Amino acid sequence: MPPTRRARRTALLMCATALLPAFAQTTAADAASSPVATYLPPPSLRVAYEVNGSIAGSSFDGSAELVWSQDGKTYQAQLLIRKFGLTLQAWTSAGKLTPRGLEPETFSSKKIGQAEIHAYFERDAQRVRFSAGSPNAPLLRGAQDQLSVFMQLASLVGGGSALAAPGKHIAMQAIGDRYAEQWSFNASGPETVKRSGAVLQALKMTHEPTADRKQRLELWFAPAPEVVPVRIRITESNGDYLDLVGANTQFR
Repeated sequence: MPPTRRARRTALLMCATALLPAFAQTTAADAASSPVATYLPPPSLRVAYEVNGSIAGSSFDGSAELVWSQDGKTYQAQLLIRKFGLTLQAWTSAGKLTPRGLEPETFSSKKIGQAEIHAYFERDAQRVRFSAGSPNAPLLRGAQDQLSVFMQLASLVGGGSALAAPGKHIAMQAIGDRYAEQWSFNASGPETVKRSGAVLQALKMTHEPTADRKQRLELWFAPAPEVVPVRIRITESNGDYLDLVGANTQFR
């Protein structure tokens, strides 16, 4: 005699119940194998850089400094590029420090002879607003601006995160002064970085050009206790580049 509908339901329920322990074990194993993001932001410090660059085939030398301040709850970062004592370009980022690392609130960019422009992270509205008139952009989880991303990666390296190990891939939203895009970094190394007579073995993070932006970004992170970019190289598709090599670091 064929089984009743109730009997079939009972059999299916017993089968599903039997599978639950195996499913739970598989889910736990998958979670255990996933890299855990751990963050330890650098202490307040200042990094002086020697700068070499090329614009439209003309080479130039200059200087730069990265100033990083944090009190355990909030942070401010500023990167200044100078030549002949003039600040050619300045980027500033400010926001909060959280268990997820940096959460920017404002980002600004200023070029010599031009007005400063801003990006505002409006988290309650889940959007980024631009002062230059660009359309608002959706604010994604883990978003950084194009300066805080340096220190977010430094925090991953400083925290010994498995995500920052050579061979790993890190993706995040990167907010500029006029637009938002997706950036991804591949970790490699260690590689040798020479500065002021010293030789460091630094972890390298590389962001390759995308369909939207033809810019290559290479960052070399020093070992503890600094764990900051000791070299920053930005290369444009036309061959223009900016190469910053750390000369010294002062803790503040």
